[in-house]
Amino acid sequence: MGKPCVLVVEDEENIQTTLSVVLTLEGFTALTASNVDEALAILGREQVDAVSLDIRMPDPQGLERDGLTLLKLLRATPEYKAVPVLLFTGVELKPDEDAMVEELGAKLFYKPQLYAEIIEELHRSLTAHPPAA
Repeated sequence: MGKPCVLVVEDEENIQTTLSVVLTLEGFTALTASNVDEALAILGREQVDAVSLDIRMPDPQGLERDGLTLLKLLRATPEYKAVPVLLFTGVELKPDEDAMVEELGAKLFYKPQLYAEIIEELHRSLTAHPPAA
């Protein structure tokens, strides 16, 4: 079995780069996207085992799609329905957003988050939901 592949969807370049480097050093393959469109393109051509997803990010198409939009799309797509998703935000979620995150089975982190905790959660999630062979 190869390295688990994690898609890092983050519009802040320094966070995206740092998290990708940490993931790589910890034995993961990291793919990066800065917005929903880039993430969808990668998901359409790559096998992704987990997703690290920023909630608030700009939408180049002006459709106000964000990390929560992408989470809903992932859960509605059979091959990504059970893929572990780690959500990140710097602002407190509204109660309905909080409930949706829980209902869709994502793990929520508030920025800044220790990378060790992110890696631990990825290992825990991937053990519970092993990548497809």
